[in-house]
Amino acid sequence: MASLKSWILPLSASVGLLAAAGDTGTQTPSRGWPWEVQLQLDQMSYASADVRGPLGSFKAGADPSTGFGIRFAIDPICTSWGSVLFSAGYRAPSDVTIKYGQKAPFDLKHRSQAEIGVMARFGTNEPRRRWEWGVGVDERFDSMRATGDWGTPTEDKAWRPWVRGMVRYVWDDGKKTQPFLGLEVAGALGKVEVNDQNYYQDLVVLTNTFPAGQRSRVQGPESLTRGHFPTFQVALVGGIRFGRNACGPVAMAPVPAKEEAPAPVVAPTPAPAPAETPAPAPAPETTQAKPAEAPAAPMVEIQSLTVHFGTNKFVANTAAAEAVKGWVEKYKSVVDPSVTAVIGHTDSRGSRKWNERLSMKRAENVAHMLKTNGLNLDGAKIEGHAFDEPVGDNNTKEGRALNRRTDVTFKDGSKFRVTGKTETAPDHTRTGGPRHHKKAAVAADAAAPAAAAPMAAPKTAKAPKAPKAPKADKK
Repeated sequence: MASLKSWILPLSASVGLLAAAGDTGTQTPSRGWPWEVQLQLDQMSYASADVRGPLGSFKAGADPSTGFGIRFAIDPICTSWGSVLFSAGYRAPSDVTIKYGQKAPFDLKHRSQAEIGVMARFGTNEPRRRWEWGVGVDERFDSMRATGDWGTPTEDKAWRPWVRGMVRYVWDDGKKTQPFLGLEVAGALGKVEVNDQNYYQDLVVLTNTFPAGQRSRVQGPESLTRGHFPTFQVALVGGIRFGRNACGPVAMAPVPAKEEAPAPVVAPTPAPAPAETPAPAPAPETTQAKPAEAPAAPMVEIQSLTVHFGTNKFVANTAAAEAVKGWVEKYKSVVDPSVTAVIGHTDSRGSRKWNERLSMKRAENVAHMLKTNGLNLDGAKIEGHAFDEPVGDNNTKEGRALNRRTDVTFKDGSKFRVTGKTETAPDHTRTGGPRHHKKAAVAADAAAPAAAAPMAAPKTAKAPKAPKAPKADKK
């Protein structure tokens, strides 16, 4: 219980500081911070001690011990390369065998190890099976206890810094729970010193043996357990991650700084047609004159929007985000969400289940960018159509790039007249690590001015026909 009290206060303080700083972190799609629970099976190595008695010296070595542990972690901070994990864990007690020529005649127990730590996790939360890795530091509290057949049991405790690294494989199918399996290694940065004569004195008291000469059986000032604190750990880990954030190289597309919106382009309202004068009725008949028809509602000219994506990505690059912003600023005052559709598409590679999920993610991401820039989409249709509606040849690299897209269109016969298309440049990048992302980001920033301007519709797309003017009544 004493050891539990010694580390629960630092842990509580750490969680409190994180909660206070939570609003300053990057916003994530999940409600609340993602968190994970991890179980581990490990092998712990321990220090050896140099022992000196009246008749000579010898080395007391320690065999590794096998143990079990559990760790909880939260993931509140997103960065451009991944995220930062804060964790707390506990390792169950294990027995340690001490030898100096033969098994030592006393029992050494590693009573517990409690830890708090922070780790930089490199990876993303894009739905896919992936490897991720990390490096961090822990503060660990160890409790060691030695018992023999004669003297009073002795024990010692210590806080020490450790460095820890991990690599793991994540089964991520786009859901909010992702199981993982991996390997962790950790090493102590600080050594617990013990006086070689005090070690021998404690050994004599505990065991009533004299492997290096006679010595009085008076309890020494230091416990021999100080010579055998843990130094290195290798662990097989497995667990489940709950929730999802938008961290890493392919995180949610950045929302550009807000600028003054240009006035929306609205087609001039045509002058109402003059009411027709009814023909005079024949003299014998007394029919009433036909009333004039109301003028037709004016059509609003607008351009559709197409956003392209890289392979296996559901987040547009910076240049595409700029183009979306410009489109919204131009048309947000005239768009009617009830006749608006945001449809995601994919190329033909991969399973239908995967492409249905990926196309829906692309539609949701573009809808998020539209809303973030001020466009009302309440009541709009947001769907993913997988690879069912290609606009390019899926047998070529260029055709697949055209098919990885999200279209923003308007219902036929509505008050809009579609006069063209704003289209981002095809994205030929693939999902990659932090090094790849940096190159992709530089290329995307260079292409931003070109992508922000509306592009003409591709040659294979047919321009919509202008609605026919209403026919005049026959006289």
